[in-house]
Amino acid sequence: MDIILEQVEECKKDVLYRLLQYSLFEESISDQNDMNEEALFEYPWFEHYFTEEGREAWFIREKGTDKLLGFAMINTYVQRFDSGHSIAEFMVLPKFRRNNIGKKAAFVCFGRYPGNWEVSPSYGSKL
Repeated sequence: MDIILEQVEECKKDVLYRLLQYSLFEESISDQNDMNEEALFEYPWFEHYFTEEGREAWFIREKGTDKLLGFAMINTYVQRFDSGHSIAEFMVLPKFRRNNIGKKAAFVCFGRYPGNWEVSPSYGSKL
């Protein structure tokens, strides 16, 4: 399956937010993140992806059909380098996992911004 990355426009941020909630729910099993009183997982940087330089969000879609496969949230907040990019959040929907979609999407991200990258697995993930 071929993929494309589509930058998330502000008018589609509600779709991204729902996907992010699903991802945070999945990760809560291992990172002990709790929901708030509105049954949402807080993500204080979400709005910054639509207002700040150095943050971008992308939908991962199937090339040709535009089927939504997941998302990537990238920023320039790195810890080990003076400059570069970091994958803050990344998820492929369960139905499409184990098909190299995540690998392909990651390489598209890396190619889009050559240079230093910091990528860490989710807390509790097995390498």
